[in-house]
Amino acid sequence: MRITIVGGGASGLYFAILMKKLDPSHAVTVLERDGPNDTFGWGIVFSDQTFSYLADNDRESFEEITTACETWDNVDVVHRNQKVTIRGNRFSGIGRLAFLNIMHRRCQQLGVEIRFHTNIADASELAGCDLLVGADGANSVVRRTYSDFFKPVVDLRRNKYIWLGTNQLFHGLTLTFRETHAGVFIAHSYKFNKTTSTFIVECSEETWRGAGLEQKSEEETCEYLGSVFAADLGGYPLLANNFVRWLNFPLVRNNRWFHENVVLVGDALHTAHFSIGSGTKLALEDAIALADSWRRNGNVGAALAEFERSRKPVIDAYQQAAYSSLLLFENAGEEMALEPVPFAYKLMTRSKKIDYDKLKQRDPQFIAVYDDWRRSTAP
Repeated sequence: MRITIVGGGASGLYFAILMKKLDPSHAVTVLERDGPNDTFGWGIVFSDQTFSYLADNDRESFEEITTACETWDNVDVVHRNQKVTIRGNRFSGIGRLAFLNIMHRRCQQLGVEIRFHTNIADASELAGCDLLVGADGANSVVRRTYSDFFKPVVDLRRNKYIWLGTNQLFHGLTLTFRETHAGVFIAHSYKFNKTTSTFIVECSEETWRGAGLEQKSEEETCEYLGSVFAADLGGYPLLANNFVRWLNFPLVRNNRWFHENVVLVGDALHTAHFSIGSGTKLALEDAIALADSWRRNGNVGAALAEFERSRKPVIDAYQQAAYSSLLLFENAGEEMALEPVPFAYKLMTRSKKIDYDKLKQRDPQFIAVYDDWRRSTAP
């Protein structure tokens, strides 16, 4: 079977690996706009559950990924200069480029053809293959080419965010809230190697404009945000990697997931706000689900129909959880009056996937502190 995959991110590369493993005679080609060492962003996050899926599906890449990861089990919430720690949350961080290079090597070992520096302007040019996979991100060309069939809905959300890095190591998934004269700034930070952390900064458009950030250069932006989070950065500067751009998060949904022999996966198909750290997880699991559907059916039409039927309820649930989380961050200013402990509790339960009982199971010490606070404030 001739398989063409547009996009060399997590979902596209992993699907290529899995299809080559299922049948080495498949001719699998990945078309990637950028080069093998051109990547935007810093580190990405995995949960233990995702690792178990990777171990089951391709042991070789799993072992390389886990060797390169930094691991932790704590979420730290910093509010009013107080850090509240909640344990029992197993995560791992890895550099985005390191992760993609592992996938590149594994593809090459299996005989997948990766064509770097290949920009596709119109996916209809690729119609001659047996299966066309749109794995080309939130601004997907494949989705745009066949938009009349996929019927996408893209909702650009209110907050601005920017993806930076720092040599300050955050030993846990850290959510930091700082109030300034311009408004509230939020940092999402975590280490992904021995020397570097991802540092995503988020704020409302009103705060962004009030701070004059639309007019600041790369250096000025890093300096300004470094001053906002000076108490958290330990004297280390913020790093831009020659890519400073404020974005609005695109909430992507598609009413249909496939058209004839064309299917979407990953961010081209759906997005989930970065505050729940599931973008790469969902992309990889899409690849696994699509490959499994092919293995069970052996027919493109039946496989794509099963992929949508079985995977869509999972994605719908994650998107609902991510939307609840997104709303809390968009309205963070309304929560800043809370004391640190109830503030942390509200953050941990924001997606509705974690409740009081799950938190008590994960970290009974945190719940004991929270219960003490509730008793102390009871009328």
